[in-house]
Order: sequence, then structure tokens, then C-alpha cells
Amino acid sequence: MLPLFIVQFFTWLGLFSLWIYATPVITKYVFKTTDADSLAFESGTTWVGICFAFYSLLAASLAFYLPSLQKKIAIQKLHALALLAGSFGLMLMYFITDKYLLLSSFAFIGIAWSSISNIPYSIISNIAAEDKMTSYFAVFNFSVVIPQVIAAFLLGYLNRHFFEGETVLIILSGGCSMLIAAIVMWIIPIMKKTF
Repeated sequence: MLPLFIVQFFTWLGLFSLWIYATPVITKYVFKTTDADSLAFESGTTWVGICFAFYSLLAASLAFYLPSLQKKIAIQKLHALALLAGSFGLMLMYFITDKYLLLSSFAFIGIAWSSISNIPYSIISNIAAEDKMTSYFAVFNFSVVIPQVIAAFLLGYLNRHFFEGETVLIILSGGCSMLIAAIVMWIIPIMKKTF
């Protein structure tokens, strides 16, 4: 399970960078304001909500196609490709200054989110013995909680001390983190079912 934990760590670090910093990034770099009382800021926060709804709906729609895709592509490779798409989507936010183009970034993130919400749990059910399934899932939950705790401390520290408040660099770093997850998922074999 250790390779999957590594994948999960870098995946969720990337996701938390998005969830924590999407509003300051989009309002500052796309809507060109940091004034929380301005109309542009309000429009920016509304657009963040639209982008999040867009990627969530896309992910939910794509989830129906995952079982058929798993018949054509090995589950590990499929997840790696989805994480690569998510990485690209996060990194793309660094370059985008148009709100409509931003939807293309969130489309890639939606592809990743569809896989992140499903495939790791399928992998756990594939490798865990029937009588140990509950224990495996209980331990597996730490692969989400630990990156969340680390992100809460690390991302703010990086923003203050290394990125000089340029929050878009945090999301770019999140894209790099998800890229690491994709590479690890592609090259490291996941253990087989234990009996």
C-alpha cells in the first residue's frame, strides 16, 4: 500500500493547493483585484464557484465511463493518466488570464477528480483480503488526512517565505505535486491482493 500512499500524498497536496488558493489566484490574476470589497472580487469569487461546479459535474459524468475504460487500460495506468491531466490543469492556471479559458484548466482537473474519487478505492478493494477490508480502508483514510494537515502548514509557509505572496505559484507547485503523483503511479507497481 505504500506506493499508493505516496501517490495519494502528492495528489491531495495538489488538490489542497487548489481548494485553498483558487479564490485569491482567480480574483488576483484573472479578475485583477485584491480588494475584497470590489465588484470585480465578487465576480471573481462567483466565477470560482462556477469553475468548481463545472469540474465537479464533469467528474461525476466521467465516473460512469471509468469501468469501461478500466477494461481497455490497466487501472494503475488509467489513474496515472488522469493525474497527469490534473497536473496539467493546475499548471495551466499559471498562464491563464481569461475567465473562459480558465474552464479548460478546470476540465483537466475534472478528469483527475473523477479518477481520484474512485480509482484509489477500487485499488484498495482489489488488494485487501475480504476480512481485512475495513482495516485497509481505515488506514487508507490517513492518505487524505495527512496531506491536508501538511498543506495547512506548508502552503502558507511557502507563500510567505518563498513565493512573496504570489499565490499562483502555490497552485503551480500543486500541479508539480500532482505530476509527481502521476509519475509514481505509472512506474511503481501496486501490491497484489493479500489472503
